[in-house]
Amino acid sequence: MSDRRTFVKRMAGTAAGVAMGVPMQIKASDGKGQEFHEQKRTKDLPKNSLVLFDNFHAGNRRSYSWKAKLAAADYAGFDGFEFVGLNTDSDTWKEVMDLFFKTRFKIMGFHGTTQAVIDGKAPKIDEEIAKIVNNVKALSQLPIKPYYSLSLSGRGELIGDTIAESGSARAKDRHWDRAYKIIAAFDKACREYGITGALYPHIHWICDTPQSAFKILEGAKANTIGPAFCSHHWYANAASDELDEVLKNKYMKRLNYVVLTNGIFSPSNFQAVRFNEGQIDMAWILAKIYDFDYTGPISTQGWRIGGDPYVACKQFVDTIKTLRKRFIEQPELYPLV
Repeated sequence: MSDRRTFVKRMAGTAAGVAMGVPMQIKASDGKGQEFHEQKRTKDLPKNSLVLFDNFHAGNRRSYSWKAKLAAADYAGFDGFEFVGLNTDSDTWKEVMDLFFKTRFKIMGFHGTTQAVIDGKAPKIDEEIAKIVNNVKALSQLPIKPYYSLSLSGRGELIGDTIAESGSARAKDRHWDRAYKIIAAFDKACREYGITGALYPHIHWICDTPQSAFKILEGAKANTIGPAFCSHHWYANAASDELDEVLKNKYMKRLNYVVLTNGIFSPSNFQAVRFNEGQIDMAWILAKIYDFDYTGPISTQGWRIGGDPYVACKQFVDTIKTLRKRFIEQPELYPLV
């Protein structure tokens, strides 16, 4: 964990949004026996949509209307909005759909979760699967088909003294079997209804590291959905493989959802912070994601970030724009040079 932190937090910021060349330092000669290095642009960066994950409005900010939440994302410069924990059969869902399709957003996300993996909630696993399938079906009927990120939540008997000792580290065969069953049903529903699905990692839960996500996808025999990559949950867990190793995994060929959020970390927990104020070198991580040729949406989160939620989420977009300008005008400062 200390090695990762030393390596990853060298720089701050990020770049995204429009195509630009990836700068690389190459050795050249002036023809007189003198060698020098120059910057060359070798390929265009992906054009990723930026999406606001709906947890910037936590605590007292939950009193904000849906109209205000969507307006904050719109005015902050996001390309889309990701709805979290809503029931697609509810009146609230009807309300937010009516508002969403009056905005300029071109992409929609949906995040759901189920605790049916842990012992206390396991008796409801079939009921939970039915809800997931119903959500997938409802999403497929919208004018814009959202992506659906699903997390397998619940601490219960999976909680340990530290992040690395929790979740997948404590999971037994019964937990893995439940995870396989849920994800197999999710994968089948996404395939049948044409929805892009992702398995989302989260500290303290059974799917908490990239390698636990790969294990679940394999155990579920999933062939449609892919893994998600989440910077803060990956970084927080000392048991997570290093990013270069993660990106080599065969399941990352189906990477379709990335979350970039910063934080302040301890062995047992972390606090999300504004995008350029945490311990993670977001510029380096995003450069790695670009180099991987990831073209899907990039979301950001803000659970328990204090202050004005509009200012907090807008900082993400502003930092991306600032870093993009820096990388274009000063390619020698690109993290992977």
